[in-house]
Amino acid sequence: MHFIKVAIDPQNASDPRTANHHWYPFLRYQEECTAEGKEATVNGWLRSQGKLNHQIAYEEAKVKAAQKSESVAPKKAEESGE
Repeated sequence: MHFIKVAIDPQNASDPRTANHHWYPFLRYQEECTAEGKEATVNGWLRSQGKLNHQIAYEEAKVKAAQKSESVAPKKAEESGE
């Protein structure tokens, strides 16, 4: 009789506490948020995993540009005498 030795691989595990496939990681994040009294969203989960760093950088640049344009607009109004 031959036995096949199977390594424990979290990708193939069926334990939702340790499995890293399908929605198990999100479900763990959801449990953490529930325990902390926060709303769990896919967007929040992706941000917490570092998957949306480019989106975060874009949003920060957009806010900075808006602040810069707001600070420039009053100066132009003062210069024109309005």
